[in-house]
Amino acid sequence: MAEPRPSTDEESAPLLDRDRRDPDSLFSALMHPTRPLSNLEKVLAAGSIILLLLMSTFIGLFAGAEVQLKKERASKGHDGTVTTTWTETATATSTKVTTTTVGSVPTGKPEASWRHGDAGELWAVIMSYIKAGDLGRRAADILDSLNTTADPCHDFYEFAVGGWVDSNEIPADRGIYSSFNVVADRNKKILLKVINSIDGTKTPNSAEESNQRKIKAVYESCMDLSQLNEVGIKPFVPLADFLIDTFGPVETEWRGSWDEAYEVPQELVARSDRLEELRVAAKTGGWVWERPTMERTEFLDNDDDVESLKPDTERRDRITKTLAWLHSRGVEGLVNFEIEGDAGGEDSQVQSLWLYQSFGGLPSKEYYEEAPILDLYQSVVAGMLTDIASNTHASSKHPKRDVFDEFLQELVEVEAEGWPWPWPGDDKGDGEDDGGKHPDVPGSKDEPLDKRMEKLAGKVVRFERELMRAGADPEYLFNPHFAYNPYPVQKVYKALPFLDIPAYLSTFAPRTYPENITVTHPPYLKAVSQIVEDTPDYVLSGYFVTRLAMTYAGALGQKTGVWKEARRLKEVLQGIKKGTEENRQDTCLNWLDGIVGYIVGREFVHEAFSAEAKKEGEDIINSIVKAFHDKLPHISWMDAESAKAAQKKAEAIIPKVGYPLTPDTTNPGALQFWYRMLEIKGDDFFGNVLRSTLVEEARTWQTLGRKRDRQTWVMYPQTVNAYYSPPDGEIVFPAGILQPPFYDFSWPAHLKYGSFGAVAAHELTHAFDNSGSQYDEKGRLRDWWTNETVAAFEEKAQCIAKQYSKYYIVGPDGKKEHINGNLTNGEDIADSGLAQAFTAWKSSLSNNDAPLRLPGLEHYTPEQLFFISFGRTWETLIRPQTAVVRIRTDPHSPGYWRAVGTLRNLPAFHQAFDCPVGSRDRADQPGTDEPAQGRAVSALVMIRRRDDSGSDRFPL
Repeated sequence: MAEPRPSTDEESAPLLDRDRRDPDSLFSALMHPTRPLSNLEKVLAAGSIILLLLMSTFIGLFAGAEVQLKKERASKGHDGTVTTTWTETATATSTKVTTTTVGSVPTGKPEASWRHGDAGELWAVIMSYIKAGDLGRRAADILDSLNTTADPCHDFYEFAVGGWVDSNEIPADRGIYSSFNVVADRNKKILLKVINSIDGTKTPNSAEESNQRKIKAVYESCMDLSQLNEVGIKPFVPLADFLIDTFGPVETEWRGSWDEAYEVPQELVARSDRLEELRVAAKTGGWVWERPTMERTEFLDNDDDVESLKPDTERRDRITKTLAWLHSRGVEGLVNFEIEGDAGGEDSQVQSLWLYQSFGGLPSKEYYEEAPILDLYQSVVAGMLTDIASNTHASSKHPKRDVFDEFLQELVEVEAEGWPWPWPGDDKGDGEDDGGKHPDVPGSKDEPLDKRMEKLAGKVVRFERELMRAGADPEYLFNPHFAYNPYPVQKVYKALPFLDIPAYLSTFAPRTYPENITVTHPPYLKAVSQIVEDTPDYVLSGYFVTRLAMTYAGALGQKTGVWKEARRLKEVLQGIKKGTEENRQDTCLNWLDGIVGYIVGREFVHEAFSAEAKKEGEDIINSIVKAFHDKLPHISWMDAESAKAAQKKAEAIIPKVGYPLTPDTTNPGALQFWYRMLEIKGDDFFGNVLRSTLVEEARTWQTLGRKRDRQTWVMYPQTVNAYYSPPDGEIVFPAGILQPPFYDFSWPAHLKYGSFGAVAAHELTHAFDNSGSQYDEKGRLRDWWTNETVAAFEEKAQCIAKQYSKYYIVGPDGKKEHINGNLTNGEDIADSGLAQAFTAWKSSLSNNDAPLRLPGLEHYTPEQLFFISFGRTWETLIRPQTAVVRIRTDPHSPGYWRAVGTLRNLPAFHQAFDCPVGSRDRADQPGTDEPAQGRAVSALVMIRRRDDSGSDRFPL
């Protein structure tokens, strides 16, 4: 078994010990000769290495010179006109002028750089390339990203990344392409290289090889579309069989309103994105949560509200068993239980039981009021149910049937007398009223299957819409102040008469039985109880089967009806051009993360991360924490008592870099043990997905009532993101984000602090923004600032909100869309942490330190390169429609303003570029004189081709 590799002096030493040397390579032969080398062989080998280095150097210089030459030609009019397609019918033309000199760059620029004709200086540059290793390529990347014709004091974004904007485009299946996507795509290539190097036919002889084989098997089972299509819907059928019950006809008012030319209104897309942003923010912070101005209403105090709702015991048991069965497989329905930290209790690390409302197959509750979407959704549900019904094992020839669940070893006997084939209907089957219980059953057993499924789908969609209407708006649901409503288990049990909560909990066999359940929206309990009481069993059955199909459609073959229907709905909801083929590699890599993410993380860390990088990342974070800690007593609006409490919280912050230690990413044996219960089969992708879900759900339930393992993360090592967890007091930075342009071990300190340091300072500042400041040093939801400091903070926060509310983008209709400064306030405040990254970098320098200069960038000062490195973090191309949706829902400001707005408030930036008085105010008025300025601030700006939709999210 391989052991963790100790730290070495090699900058690129892999963190995890595993030999991937090519035995036939030149370097392997030189470093590990089978016999002693002669002196002549050693000299020749050394000469070969020097020659290779020189060749690499000249290639890098040539590439850099070519970039500059293109810009020079553009400045002379050879290629000066750029046509930007805004929509299919409107275009805009702007002139881009670029030169190879620094002429119009910063006011008061430093000395001129080396001359290409000076052989001595050229040789010095070559030697610096050799000495700095990877710095030449990094310098070329920076040079390529710049537009040196833009004035950084007026439009820093265009200056720092204008070249990158011109030389990149958005992939057809996406709505946005940014530096985060660049890194993620590069990380995927690394993982694909690893996967391709694994021999899946070899019998594993170690934990390492066993883990690698699981990666290979999961990925290949996902990529084998021919096998998935051959199997078809067969693996799904046993699951559907468990849920099938009776059904009936229905008429719906939205039928006929769907049209192929329909496009989802931007307001609806905005609402669905808002729901997702709030869901994430509830766990990782960053949202400006409203503080309650009054006491919460105790909705469960009056038991009389549910006394009249007393479903028969048999039905309650059946619903309970079904919900437990679905939830154990990751399928949401009726109500949803989560295991989360008790943020409002005495110890936020104790994992408690939370009860949430149900979500449906459409992105948010507003979609259920849009007739064309409901029409489409009903046809999708009908298509899924028809496909399932055509393959179900239910048959009137068998009055009873046993359903064997191989994953939980459950044996369930379902009454099936009188069921017509191929899908069960009401046992009367003749339309006779059975006392009001099932008044809408089909009038004939001989009705065509698609017609019967159409009727059932209509009623399922109507039922789902009622559930959505009963739920809270996301701003309420995920607000920690309003969502924290703990009640004794017995009180919740009485409020949900259709669910036997003790029996439900026993299904998951938690080690600790909970005393309380935190109800996120108490009114939902009464509403859902009434809805279930009024709904026939056959509709519940159709609803459960639909939720199951929606959850697992992506794990089926692309020729199955269920997969096709899910894809049809996805194309409309996400604005994907009809018939666009999915990127199967991306799809399978995403599934790979979800199934064996930590094993994949180990492979990524070995290939792309080092012990030195981990140590340096921790040092950078700690230096920023110290800078923040030291500044707190000197903040004018914070009184001494609050400053002391804030320092105490800063000292308690736990930084985590690279990878988790539970499971121990450095230990293949630990990873093998972590996934010991997960059986992976190379020819059973659906089974791999299902078994993985069962294992992870069981693992989560075992944490109930226990303190959280502080070595666990909510992200995998390969993830390109970072987060601050308010109840955990942690700032976390996976190895996936410690990659260029955010970080490189070979970079000089000013580049590292300007990019990764800015990310670290952003997450740290979240701990003290208007959301994070509501959690004390132990992660508890508490008021720990004095009233005077809170009032002063809110005044400053509103100042930031007003500033960003002046900023805007230009939508596809040519109208300005202003930022909602209150929505983005938490993230804008967090971005201001850049000041602490700058201070920490300056403090890290000793008097004798000579800054490492990058070839070709000698004319920029370290301070200027610090801010250029920061600006590159927000390189972004975005489609107009996507930009409009984001500005209405995303708690992050657009990338342009995350760069420009942050620097506007930082005196160190204006000093670094010697900006004249008034230039800061000019930067707040985009698009008034410089064409590139208008280009960069407009959403239209960021795209030069026809609009094909897609979506991604800004991290952080």
